Amino acid sequence: MNVATVLLSVLIVVATALCAVAIWALVEGVKTARSVRVLSDDLDARIVPLIEKLDVSVDAFNAELLRVDAIVTRFEEIGDRVDSTSRTVQEVANAPVEMVTDIADRVRRAWRSRKSARHDAGGYDPDDDVAEVADVAAPPGPFEPQEDLPQA
Repeated sequence: MNVATVLLSVLIVVATALCAVAIWALVEGVKTARSVRVLSDDLDARIVPLIEKLDVSVDAFNAELLRVDAIVTRFEEIGDRVDSTSRTVQEVANAPVEMVTDIADRVRRAWRSRKSARHDAGGYDPDDDVAEVADVAAPPGPFEPQEDLPQA
């Protein structure tokens, strides 16, 4: 056997081996393609219903958000009503205090004008101030008993 025959024999064996590897790779590629197709079909069969369920869930969630928004809006309206009512009650409760303050201011102005008129007339006596202050009783405070009210 000469060298050319040996090389030709080795080349034929290597070429046959390469053809076998190529055929094996082609078979594995076809198997992989079929597996990918089956996986794709399976995912398509499973994912589409999941997406539909997700869509329904998102719609339900949006409806609940609208319901929560309506509840929050009601609470805001109630808060506004409570605020308005508390302002009205405060105004009603403060009205007597404002009236007493106004009366006290009028009495004070009248007393000052009377005092200045006496002073201008020349009949001013500082001891009269003490007597007048003792005669004018301050209105009772909110926690002091009111003696002038008739007893039931």
